[in-house]
Amino acid sequence: MKLVKKRKIFFPLALSISLLGAVVVPSAIFARSDAPDSANTSSIATKNAGKSTTGDHVITPQATDGQIVDRPLYGLNDSADFDIKPGYGYVRLYLRNTGNTTISLTVNQGSASGAEKYSGTVKPGKTFDELLNSSKAWSAGKFYVSLSSGSGPMSGKLGVRTSTNTDF
Repeated sequence: MKLVKKRKIFFPLALSISLLGAVVVPSAIFARSDAPDSANTSSIATKNAGKSTTGDHVITPQATDGQIVDRPLYGLNDSADFDIKPGYGYVRLYLRNTGNTTISLTVNQGSASGAEKYSGTVKPGKTFDELLNSSKAWSAGKFYVSLSSGSGPMSGKLGVRTSTNTDF
């Protein structure tokens, strides 16, 4: 008798589960891909992140490119190069001098001894964070930052970013 009771409970349960699967699975398979669901909304939001529209025009904010990021400085002389991509002609240089000597810097185009585009100094304990060319974009190509401290070893960080405009 106990075996008969288990069969009476098992079969209706198995039947209801299979019927539920018959309803749920086809609806998942035949769901419309253009229906507004969280997955579609999320992917559309990701594609349009950072953009706004005005009528039929899409407005994209300025683009920046991190060329040198928090590069540690050592020794009496150091150098680093960066590339300016077409359209990214504005350059911001960040130099934090944590050492005991003044750091001299120059930015040259094409090679470390090429045409000088900028020069300056950063005193001990000071930070230089400036747009180097706010009046006119530099042309695309390779640029070199040369650093020297003369009398004592350098300590600090160097960063260079390029942008499509001056608002960065």
